[in-house]
Amino acid sequence: MSIVITTLMVIEMAPSKEQTQRRVYVLPTELVDRIVAFQAEKGFPSEVEAVRKLLDEALKSRDTDKTIIRRFLYRLEKLRLPTEVAKDVLVGHPLVTDLSFGRDHIKFTISGYGVYRISELGQVDYYSSSHKRWDPWTPDREAHSEA
Repeated sequence: MSIVITTLMVIEMAPSKEQTQRRVYVLPTELVDRIVAFQAEKGFPSEVEAVRKLLDEALKSRDTDKTIIRRFLYRLEKLRLPTEVAKDVLVGHPLVTDLSFGRDHIKFTISGYGVYRISELGQVDYYSSSHKRWDPWTPDREAHSEA
């Protein structure tokens, strides 16, 4: 079995002040071949872009309502444009099954967790189907499945 050493440099995908780090990983040749095939199939300009996409998708599949909402709120603090944050955090996320834009909020469904809305000021509510109302969401509340 041969081992290929590849350099993975994480760079910003969008113009922001997010920090980047340079990392070096040792990967089996077969895995590198699969990454290169994925890069060619999807048309990524570099292996780094292909690896970034693969890692991002794999990590998104491990998300919970808390991690998604925290990521949204963190980005909202920096960007202050809820629609842009939704594009970065919610659109295309494998757990987000529904997304809509209201006058002053964004509403979305997280598969296995429920329906949430976030105001442009960062107020987060979840829909309690048992109570038929919107309740404030807090990060310490237990995960539920009302979707």
